Amino acid sequence: MIDTPTNSWFPDESLEGSLWVKLPDSSRLWVYVADRLLTTSENDRVAENAERFTAAWVAHGTELTASWKLQGSRILLIALDEGQAGASGCSIDASVQFMQRLGEKETPAIDWLRRDQVLHRTAESPVWEESALSAFWMARKAGLVQDNTVVVNTLCANKGEWETQSTPSFQESWHNEMWK
Repeated sequence: MIDTPTNSWFPDESLEGSLWVKLPDSSRLWVYVADRLLTTSENDRVAENAERFTAAWVAHGTELTASWKLQGSRILLIALDEGQAGASGCSIDASVQFMQRLGEKETPAIDWLRRDQVLHRTAESPVWEESALSAFWMARKAGLVQDNTVVVNTLCANKGEWETQSTPSFQESWHNEMWK
Protein backbone atom coordinates (compact mmCIF):
# COMPACT_ATOMS: atom_id res chain seq x y z
CA MET A 1 0.00 0.00 0.00
CA ILE A 2 1.17 3.50 -0.72
CA ASP A 3 1.83 5.65 2.36
CA THR A 4 0.66 8.85 0.68
CA PRO A 5 -2.03 7.89 -1.82
CA THR A 6 -1.80 9.43 -5.26
CA ASN A 7 -4.52 8.86 -7.77
CA SER A 8 -3.47 5.97 -9.99
CA TRP A 9 -6.62 5.78 -12.11
CA PHE A 10 -9.35 8.17 -13.23
CA PRO A 11 -12.24 5.86 -14.22
CA ASP A 12 -14.62 8.66 -15.20
CA GLU A 13 -12.31 9.83 -17.99
CA SER A 14 -12.25 7.81 -21.18
CA LEU A 15 -11.65 7.75 -24.90
CA GLU A 16 -13.29 5.11 -27.04
CA GLY A 17 -13.14 3.70 -30.51
CA SER A 18 -15.61 4.47 -33.26
CA LEU A 19 -17.39 1.11 -32.83
CA TRP A 20 -17.27 0.79 -29.02
CA VAL A 21 -20.90 1.75 -28.34
CA LYS A 22 -22.11 -0.46 -31.22
CA LEU A 23 -20.48 -3.64 -29.91
CA PRO A 24 -22.83 -5.95 -28.00
CA ASP A 25 -22.29 -6.56 -24.29
CA SER A 26 -21.37 -10.16 -25.16
CA SER A 27 -18.23 -8.97 -26.98
CA ARG A 28 -15.13 -10.77 -25.76
CA LEU A 29 -12.87 -8.49 -23.75
CA TRP A 30 -9.16 -8.15 -23.08
CA VAL A 31 -8.16 -5.83 -20.23
CA TYR A 32 -4.69 -4.27 -20.27
CA VAL A 33 -3.43 -2.11 -17.41
CA ALA A 34 -0.52 0.24 -18.04
CA ASP A 35 2.23 0.24 -15.44
CA ARG A 36 1.79 4.00 -15.00
CA LEU A 37 -0.63 6.81 -15.75
CA LEU A 38 -0.47 8.04 -19.32
CA THR A 39 -0.01 11.66 -20.28
CA THR A 40 -2.56 13.46 -22.44
CA SER A 41 -0.38 13.10 -25.52
CA GLU A 42 0.17 9.39 -24.76
CA ASN A 43 -3.61 8.95 -24.43
CA ASP A 44 -4.01 10.47 -27.89
CA ARG A 45 -1.34 8.22 -29.41
CA VAL A 46 -2.78 5.11 -27.76
CA ALA A 47 -6.23 6.03 -29.08
CA GLU A 48 -4.92 6.56 -32.61
CA ASN A 49 -2.98 3.29 -32.62
CA ALA A 50 -5.81 1.29 -31.02
CA GLU A 51 -8.27 2.59 -33.63
CA ARG A 52 -5.90 1.64 -36.42
CA PHE A 53 -5.25 -1.83 -34.96
CA THR A 54 -8.88 -2.76 -34.27
CA ALA A 55 -9.98 -1.52 -37.70
CA ALA A 56 -7.40 -3.76 -39.40
CA TRP A 57 -7.55 -6.77 -37.05
CA VAL A 58 -8.15 -10.05 -38.88
CA ALA A 59 -8.41 -13.78 -38.14
CA HIS A 60 -7.35 -16.01 -41.02
CA GLY A 61 -8.11 -13.24 -43.50
CA THR A 62 -11.55 -12.45 -42.05
CA GLU A 63 -12.05 -8.92 -40.72
CA LEU A 64 -12.89 -8.81 -37.03
CA THR A 65 -15.51 -6.45 -35.61
CA ALA A 66 -13.59 -4.92 -32.74
CA SER A 67 -13.11 -1.68 -30.88
CA TRP A 68 -11.32 -0.24 -27.88
CA LYS A 69 -11.76 1.99 -24.85
CA LEU A 70 -9.02 3.78 -22.93
CA GLN A 71 -10.30 4.37 -19.43
CA GLY A 72 -8.77 6.62 -16.85
CA SER A 73 -5.43 7.14 -18.61
CA ARG A 74 -4.50 3.66 -17.45
CA ILE A 75 -6.67 0.80 -18.73
CA LEU A 76 -7.01 -0.19 -22.38
CA LEU A 77 -9.92 -2.46 -23.22
CA ILE A 78 -10.08 -4.31 -26.52
CA ALA A 79 -13.46 -5.84 -27.33
CA LEU A 80 -14.35 -8.25 -30.12
CA ASP A 81 -17.83 -9.14 -31.36
CA GLU A 82 -17.36 -12.88 -31.80
CA GLY A 83 -20.89 -13.14 -33.16
CA GLN A 84 -19.44 -11.75 -36.40
CA ALA A 85 -16.15 -13.68 -36.42
CA GLY A 86 -14.14 -15.22 -33.62
CA ALA A 87 -10.56 -14.65 -32.62
CA SER A 88 -7.97 -17.23 -33.60
CA GLY A 89 -4.70 -18.02 -31.89
CA CYS A 90 -2.89 -16.00 -34.53
CA SER A 91 -5.18 -12.99 -34.14
CA ILE A 92 -4.79 -13.07 -30.35
CA ASP A 93 -1.02 -13.26 -30.80
CA ALA A 94 -1.27 -10.23 -33.10
CA SER A 95 -3.11 -8.29 -30.39
CA VAL A 96 -0.47 -9.13 -27.78
CA GLN A 97 2.27 -8.07 -30.19
CA PHE A 98 0.34 -4.84 -30.80
CA MET A 99 0.25 -4.16 -27.05
CA GLN A 100 4.00 -4.81 -26.74
CA ARG A 101 4.80 -2.47 -29.64
CA LEU A 102 2.37 0.13 -28.32
CA GLY A 103 4.24 0.27 -25.03
CA GLU A 104 7.69 0.29 -26.61
CA LYS A 105 6.84 3.40 -28.66
CA GLU A 106 6.71 5.62 -25.58
CA THR A 107 9.51 7.12 -23.51
CA PRO A 108 9.54 5.94 -20.85
CA ALA A 109 8.11 2.69 -22.16
CA ILE A 110 4.70 1.50 -21.00
CA ASP A 111 4.32 -2.09 -19.86
CA TRP A 112 0.78 -3.18 -20.72
CA LEU A 113 1.40 -6.85 -19.93
CA ARG A 114 2.27 -6.77 -16.22
CA ARG A 115 -0.21 -8.82 -14.25
CA ASP A 116 1.18 -8.24 -10.76
CA GLN A 117 -0.43 -4.90 -9.99
CA VAL A 118 -3.72 -4.12 -8.29
CA LEU A 119 -5.67 -0.87 -8.60
CA HIS A 120 -7.79 -0.34 -5.49
CA ARG A 121 -9.32 2.25 -3.18
CA THR A 122 -11.01 2.28 0.16
CA ALA A 123 -14.79 2.43 0.01
CA GLU A 124 -14.67 5.90 1.56
CA SER A 125 -12.08 7.43 -0.77
CA PRO A 126 -12.27 8.51 -4.41
CA VAL A 127 -8.48 8.10 -4.72
CA TRP A 128 -7.31 4.98 -6.54
CA GLU A 129 -4.04 3.45 -5.39
CA GLU A 130 -1.74 0.95 -7.04
CA SER A 131 -0.01 -1.89 -5.22
CA ALA A 132 2.08 -4.82 -6.29
CA LEU A 133 -0.01 -7.96 -5.86
CA SER A 134 2.29 -9.23 -3.09
CA ALA A 135 1.99 -5.91 -1.19
CA PHE A 136 -1.79 -5.98 -1.66
CA TRP A 137 -1.96 -9.45 -0.11
CA MET A 138 0.27 -8.35 2.79
CA ALA A 139 -2.05 -5.37 3.33
CA ARG A 140 -5.03 -7.73 3.36
CA LYS A 141 -3.32 -9.96 5.90
CA ALA A 142 -2.59 -6.88 8.04
CA GLY A 143 -6.25 -5.82 7.88
CA LEU A 144 -5.60 -2.75 5.74
CA VAL A 145 -7.54 -4.15 2.80
CA GLN A 146 -11.11 -4.62 4.01
CA ASP A 147 -14.00 -6.60 2.52
CA ASN A 148 -15.41 -3.31 1.19
CA THR A 149 -12.14 -2.18 -0.45
CA VAL A 150 -12.92 -1.53 -4.11
CA VAL A 151 -10.68 -3.23 -6.70
CA VAL A 152 -10.42 -3.16 -10.48
CA ASN A 153 -11.56 -6.46 -11.97
CA THR A 154 -9.04 -7.19 -14.73
CA LEU A 155 -10.64 -10.59 -15.35
CA CYS A 156 -13.89 -9.35 -16.93
CA ALA A 157 -14.63 -11.70 -19.82
CA ASN A 158 -16.86 -9.44 -21.91
CA LYS A 159 -17.86 -5.83 -22.46
CA GLY A 160 -21.10 -6.11 -20.48
CA GLU A 161 -19.31 -7.57 -17.49
CA TRP A 162 -16.82 -4.68 -17.58
CA GLU A 163 -19.65 -2.14 -17.75
CA THR A 164 -21.36 -3.60 -14.67
CA GLN A 165 -18.63 -5.34 -12.64
CA SER A 166 -15.33 -3.58 -13.34
CA THR A 167 -14.98 -2.26 -9.79
CA PRO A 168 -16.37 -4.73 -7.24
CA SER A 169 -15.62 -4.80 -3.55
CA PHE A 170 -12.85 -7.12 -2.43
CA GLN A 171 -15.51 -9.44 -1.02
CA GLU A 172 -17.19 -9.74 -4.46
CA SER A 173 -13.95 -10.04 -6.44
CA TRP A 174 -11.73 -12.86 -7.62
CA HIS A 175 -9.26 -11.71 -4.94
CA ASN A 176 -11.65 -12.95 -2.26
CA GLU A 177 -11.85 -16.36 -3.95
CA MET A 178 -8.05 -16.55 -3.88
CA TRP A 179 -7.97 -15.40 -0.26
CA LYS A 180 -10.12 -18.30 0.97
